[in-house]
Amino acid sequence: MGLFRVIPKLLHNRVVMAGAAPRHQQVPRNALNSRDRTGSGSGGLRFTVVLSKFEENLTKASSPTRFPHAMETAKQNVVEVARRMHQKHGKAMEDADGNPTVQSLPPTAIVELIEGFKVSKALFTACKMKVFDVLRDEGPLSAADVARKIDASEGGTGQLLDVCAALGLLEKTEGGYSNTPLATLYLLSDGEYSLHSLIMTQEEVAWPFFSYLEFAVREGTVQGRRALGTAGEDHYQESFYHNREKKLQFMRAMHGHTKVAARQVSTAFDLSGFTSACDLGGSTGALAYELARKYPGLKVTVFDLPEVIEDAVCFQPDGPQTGQVSFVPGDFFRDTLPEADLYILGKVLHNWPDDKVHQLLSRISRSCKPGGGLLVVEMLLDEDKCRPLPAVLMSLNMTVLFQARARSLSEYRSLLQAHGFTDVRAVRTGTILDAVLATRA
Repeated sequence: MGLFRVIPKLLHNRVVMAGAAPRHQQVPRNALNSRDRTGSGSGGLRFTVVLSKFEENLTKASSPTRFPHAMETAKQNVVEVARRMHQKHGKAMEDADGNPTVQSLPPTAIVELIEGFKVSKALFTACKMKVFDVLRDEGPLSAADVARKIDASEGGTGQLLDVCAALGLLEKTEGGYSNTPLATLYLLSDGEYSLHSLIMTQEEVAWPFFSYLEFAVREGTVQGRRALGTAGEDHYQESFYHNREKKLQFMRAMHGHTKVAARQVSTAFDLSGFTSACDLGGSTGALAYELARKYPGLKVTVFDLPEVIEDAVCFQPDGPQTGQVSFVPGDFFRDTLPEADLYILGKVLHNWPDDKVHQLLSRISRSCKPGGGLLVVEMLLDEDKCRPLPAVLMSLNMTVLFQARARSLSEYRSLLQAHGFTDVRAVRTGTILDAVLATRA
């Protein structure tokens, strides 16, 4: 057995064997027993077998002989176990004294967290400089060519492009840099599913606020005065509606964020029983148009602030569904809500603390007839509030910006039931937004 020749080199070490079946537990034990019988001994050798979860489903037909197939299967077993080695039963692997070591618990994850803000800033900068637009139009291009087109230094541009390639946003070949499908789909400034404006909003608004995260945590207050020179709720208007250009950028941000998940949200529940819907704070109508496309018999009213409604026409798609969607200006905290069988709150409730949420739900409850519905579209937190990470980070973002937060399903259920809504159900859509549907009792 080949293991015999290896054992002397492993003495006084802890050895982990990746196995795919319980019988593999016997392999090191049999080897050690055999060596002891020969008198060579194996003192100081500590064997541990960690069962692999790799399914060993590699096709043998792809290997010319049995040896490459066996080696690849063994490698995949080892890789799968290695990924789990720093954890066992929820705790870090420990040394003989019960303490984690840098070998069993490497600092990689911490270093990645430390570097995380640099990743965001690199993405923000590449989008701001329209790197992906340039490569869409003329790529692949060399770093020098890209630098010339975005009016930047060649050295700095090359570094930025390499980071984007490392992040999977660009492909680097001998011919130069070009966009990956991920960048083409989401990072072009004028793409159908563009998140470019959302990224710019994070750069210009969220980034300054997060510079004062410590103050937000210590004081429990919105940091508008420190970040933007404004106080209270006024910073919302100042940040997003300061001028038409900024307003359109914010609308594009919200449009893209909704549009990438609109199809999954619209099909999360069967809404064919409703004939009219009112999307409160529906902005550009991204979800409204998708609902109209999915349900030809549904008339949807988008109800939002006058300054939003006046530019919603800029986002009107082509297609027959446009005739099913209408826009009505108003403030859902002050004005009479349009009548509807189904009310929709898409990315609204996370913007407000509980007192404001209760105020809004009370108004909807009074307008919604028994048997009517309320569709809440949000990123749902798990009940432990620690997952999923995008929802946890979004919740922190809302705290910093507005002293608001994301919520779990049980929290939404309690809020909705307090205002006469029952049969509260949720669907995790698998994309960036989830759906909760409730019925007015």
